[in-house]
Amino acid sequence: MKLDILSEQKDQQLLHYFCLISNNHRYDLAIGYSNHFYGKAMVTSMQTGNMVLLCQEDTNAPHYWADRLGIEEEDIVEFQDFFGLVLQSGPFLEQY
Repeated sequence: MKLDILSEQKDQQLLHYFCLISNNHRYDLAIGYSNHFYGKAMVTSMQTGNMVLLCQEDTNAPHYWADRLGIEEEDIVEFQDFFGLVLQSGPFLEQY
């Protein structure tokens, strides 16, 4: 089998890890920013291993992300608020 590399780019991704606890569930997420996803963040659930690309506008469509990330129905509103905070200003920037 022969593989042809169509494209290769190196990127310095900024990753943030969050351990979140609701009343009945724990969620471990990694949120990564890259210049390759048109302003969307890569949100990965450590429990499910699934990843979705999200921006703040996408949080209004939980059917797109909640099930893939393993977010329970009763925690969706809290996650919409959380994503609204961490996704609102685009990529995290190092200040120092």
